[in-house]
Amino acid sequence: MKFAIADPDPAAAELLSYAAQRRGHQAVCLAAAEKLFDRLPFEPSVIVAAVEATSAADLKIIERIRREFGDAVLFVSMERPREPIPSLALKAGAAEVLRTPYNPLEVVLRAENWAASRGGPAVASDTLKIGDLEIALDRYTATKNGKVLVFTKLELRLVYCLAQHYPHLAPLERLLAFGWDSLGDPDAALIKTHISHIRKKLRDAGGQEFDIVSRQTVGYVLQISEERAAL
Repeated sequence: MKFAIADPDPAAAELLSYAAQRRGHQAVCLAAAEKLFDRLPFEPSVIVAAVEATSAADLKIIERIRREFGDAVLFVSMERPREPIPSLALKAGAAEVLRTPYNPLEVVLRAENWAASRGGPAVASDTLKIGDLEIALDRYTATKNGKVLVFTKLELRLVYCLAQHYPHLAPLERLLAFGWDSLGDPDAALIKTHISHIRKKLRDAGGQEFDIVSRQTVGYVLQISEERAAL
């Protein structure tokens, strides 16, 4: 499944994103519920939106999310919700109201149960395809231009994370957390070297010209040559 997590608390959003990706899902973190209406890297199947209180404005946002993402499961999170606030949120279109702080893994499992009840897959495919680049995280394989790319596990996780955020920036913190999952401690000093190796392997495979553009200390962006020319 594809999670869009809108929460002004970056730590809470990252924890939920990490839990979702450990279960094989894609996830993107947003700074506020309003950001859901900007361009997203994918069509979300699960939305977790944090609101401070269910004011008239909050209810309108929930209703708009429900209208624009009709097929997505919507969870609304808030601190110490009291009636009639949860009922109003549910009436506006939320599937559940979560009390913060919540258990990230429990939220992911609830989302999987909702998907299963609707006849959808409990666990999404781990395969991403961008142009002639295809990455299968579950099998630790990648191909480009019909050729097998020989990535290390770390490199494959990094390029998969870049592809998840495509065409947007993948934050450095996200790359470190996802890339080094269960592989040791994140090493920010070495990430430039790993990115350089990935660039070379993508270039050597031929086909569409990909690049990984550095945004100083902020993160990296996966781009295709045609897109760079249009900027």
